[in-house]
Amino acid sequence: MKDKNSLKSAPKIVFWLSFFVIVFACITITTDSLGYKLPVLVPDNYKSSFLPGFQYSQLPENRSAHNVISKVEATQSTANLSRARKNLTTHVAFLKVHKAGSTTMQNLFFRFGLRHNLNILLPKSGNYLNVASQKIPLKPGEHYDVFACHTVYRKQWFDSLLPADSVYIGIVREPVSRMISSAYYYRDVFGVGYLKRTPQANFIHNLVNFPEKYDTGFFSHTRNSMGKDFGFQRGIQQTNKTQIKKYLDQLNSQFLLVLVMEKFDESLVMMKRVLNWSFIDIIYLKTNSHKHNPIVLNATEKATFRRTSFLDFEIYEYFSDVFEKKLNQTELDFYDEVAFFKTLLDQVSEFCFKKNKSETLGLSIQQSKWDGKFQVTKSDCEWMQTKEIAFITKLRKKYIR
Repeated sequence: MKDKNSLKSAPKIVFWLSFFVIVFACITITTDSLGYKLPVLVPDNYKSSFLPGFQYSQLPENRSAHNVISKVEATQSTANLSRARKNLTTHVAFLKVHKAGSTTMQNLFFRFGLRHNLNILLPKSGNYLNVASQKIPLKPGEHYDVFACHTVYRKQWFDSLLPADSVYIGIVREPVSRMISSAYYYRDVFGVGYLKRTPQANFIHNLVNFPEKYDTGFFSHTRNSMGKDFGFQRGIQQTNKTQIKKYLDQLNSQFLLVLVMEKFDESLVMMKRVLNWSFIDIIYLKTNSHKHNPIVLNATEKATFRRTSFLDFEIYEYFSDVFEKKLNQTELDFYDEVAFFKTLLDQVSEFCFKKNKSETLGLSIQQSKWDGKFQVTKSDCEWMQTKEIAFITKLRKKYIR
C-alpha cells in the first residue's frame, strides 16, 4: 500500500521540482537583463587567499593574522605539512654581506640552528671566520650544519665548512643605499680611519666625488664591498665584462638563492619555500639599523660612484634580475603568502614589543594554507632582539667548555 502511494506522489514531486527550477531561472535572467544582481553569499572583504578560488584582498580591519587563520579551514592537512617538514633543509651556509640586512639574516639562521638542535659554526673569537684554524672544533664524528658569520666567499672554502649536501644563500642590496648606510655606520660606530678623516660637512658627497682623496682602496666599506664579500679578485678591470659575467654565472650556479634586500619579505618567503621551512623559521625583528640624515646623489655623482664601485652594481643588477625571474616562476599564491607573512610580522612585532611583558606568554598561530600551527614565545622575542656579538658569545658557550 505504501509503495502504491509513493508511486502516485512521485509525479507531483517531479512537477514541483521542475517548477522551482524554471522560476529560479526566470528570476536570474530577469535580474541580469535589468542590471540587478542577486545577493553575494561571501562579502568581498572576507574573500581572501586562504579560501581556494578567491582572489586576495586586504584583511578586514582589526583582524590579526592568527585570528583570520583560526577561522578559515586550511587547504593542506596537518599530515601533509608534517611530512613536508621532515624534508626541510638543515645544512645551510649564508654569505653575510656587509650592510645588506645580513645581521637580521644571521639572527634568523642562528635561531633556526638552536630550534632544530643543529651545530652552528663559529670562530673561536670575534665574528669573522676566514681560516680553518679559527673554527671551534667539534667532538669526533660530528659536523657543523649552519654557518652565518662574516667571511669572504670562496667555493673551496665554503665546501670545506659543512656537509656535501649543504646549500648556499646570499643577499644583495642596492649599491648607493648600501654605501651610504655603511659609511655612517662604520664611521660612527667603529670609527674607521678613512671615514673619520673625510670632512663631515658633505660627508657622503666627499666620498663619492673625491675617491682618489678619501676612498682610495679598490675594496673598502664604501667601495666594491659586495664584490669583496662575494669573492671577486682585487684589481679586476671594469672593462673586462666577459670575466665579470663568467664569475657571476659561477656564483649563480653555486648559490641556491641570492636574496634581494629591497624585496626582503618576498626573499624570505621564497627561501622558506626552497628550503621547506616554516614561518617560525623566517620571522624577524629589524636589527642593526643605524639612523642618519637622508642623502640624495645627483646624476653626475651616481655615474661617478658607478665607475668606482662597478662590481657592486654588476652583482646587484645580475642577482636582482635572477631574483625577478624566480619571482615570475612562482606559483599563483606566492604573493598571497607574502601578504600573509607581512601581516604575521606585524603581529609578532606587536607581541614582542608589548610593554606589559607578562600579559601574554605566547602568540599562537593556527594552521594556514602555507604552514602548520606554531607558537611565538617571549623567548623567541628575546633571541630576535639579541645583538650579533652577544648571540655569538652565548652560542660559543655551547661548544667551549
